[in-house]
Amino acid sequence: MEMPQPSNKTIHMTADTSTLEPLGATPTAFFAHAERMVILRPSGERAHDEADGVALPSWEAILGTGLVPLGFYLDGWTSADQADLAEKVRSSMWWDRPVVVASGGASPPPLADAAATYAQARSMSERALAVRRSFKRDPTTLHFDERVLLFLYLRDTAELQPLLDRLSAQLYRYPMVEALARDGDDAARCLATLTRRRLLEPALLIDRTRHCRTCASAHLHYLDVCPHCSSIHIGKSASLHCFSCGHVGPEAVFHNDGALVCPKCSTALRHIGVDYDRPLTQYACGSCHHVFMETSVIARCLDCATVAEPDALDMREVATLRLAPHGRAALRAGQIQESFAALDTANYVEPPYFRRLVDWTLATHVRHKEMRFALILVEFQNATGLIEQHGAARVFLMLDEFARRLHELLRTSDITTRTHEERLWLLLPFSSPEGLAARLEKALVSEDLAADGSALQARIRYLQVPGDLRPGDNAAQLMNRLEGSD
Repeated sequence: MEMPQPSNKTIHMTADTSTLEPLGATPTAFFAHAERMVILRPSGERAHDEADGVALPSWEAILGTGLVPLGFYLDGWTSADQADLAEKVRSSMWWDRPVVVASGGASPPPLADAAATYAQARSMSERALAVRRSFKRDPTTLHFDERVLLFLYLRDTAELQPLLDRLSAQLYRYPMVEALARDGDDAARCLATLTRRRLLEPALLIDRTRHCRTCASAHLHYLDVCPHCSSIHIGKSASLHCFSCGHVGPEAVFHNDGALVCPKCSTALRHIGVDYDRPLTQYACGSCHHVFMETSVIARCLDCATVAEPDALDMREVATLRLAPHGRAALRAGQIQESFAALDTANYVEPPYFRRLVDWTLATHVRHKEMRFALILVEFQNATGLIEQHGAARVFLMLDEFARRLHELLRTSDITTRTHEERLWLLLPFSSPEGLAARLEKALVSEDLAADGSALQARIRYLQVPGDLRPGDNAAQLMNRLEGSD
């Protein structure tokens, strides 16, 4: 049902909200008919150009009046008070309303929309109202991920801004998403899922971070170590190179009764450039006495103490996030909770393109016999039953966790697609399928995926070329063979 347009009557409200002038009705009866701008100002007074708004001295003054805010305008507050008021709005039933800070002061807090004049705040709130009226679903019934998408949907070109926080395990966090979370909601996982499903897309790249593969923490300590024994007991040391035998070692071991003598061949080293020289070697290990020019680097996780080489860390891009066209369409159609979309990882391509890639790989194998590959079909067998038993949201979480682990197992050259809701295909160039199939089965029976006694069940089948190739085979025949095999 379409909401009536806001009235232009002037309203005066005292701090205890016990009187309304001029109006001969109760506050609840009046406010139930229109959405009005809420002007929060410590004095509770309204300026001459704010006749269409309700001026209040505190957040508590709103409660119990029946007022339905069109938007919030914060004026005259300190930065700390602005942040506190914005947080209260985001955690209330009016979480989707614009929160605008009066222009001319400090930068707005992370949970506010902008700093602007009252007229601009009013215009922004009216645009959000028009979009909200076109949205046919009740915002109070939305899941966490749907709230995040709707928040951006109401603001057109808005973007979620990351905030650098050294206390955060990820180093960056998104305050607005955290503010929209309710009990049990995981903001980081929600954003990762929405981005992986292409409902959100990166806009402006802010930073790149590296994360421990064991606990996903970005709190890493980098250490220079000996490339031979990985000891941290290394130091810069002058070294000598004996021309007679080629031995290179710390200068200290060449000293013998005030003279330089090679410890390996006992040659006296009298003249630099003739008997010996000083190479570029800069380091010596105190544990294994290895001498080397460059150190190796390891990363130690400060949260779980896992040690790894920098190349073995997960690298993530931190960017502002905006609503993707696919996310806008899915939100309007009410298809955000479509479970199997979680399997569409970053390696995903559409089925026709996947078949062409398989045909291209087969053609390459004909000309270059060393070209080998594997084709895997993962067919989920009990997903429909789990949806009926536990609901789509539960199955979505299970599939999303499986998709996350699958993404960790795949190489950048591996390609995936879905030809059916429950059929996931993988093309693995220059790879044997046995190892990956075993790891996929292990991921399915993981305790994380079956915490309440339920678990996804899948049948995993595969072919490998050239071992399973038949004369005249093409992509369609290979895929039909896997679909029809017992």
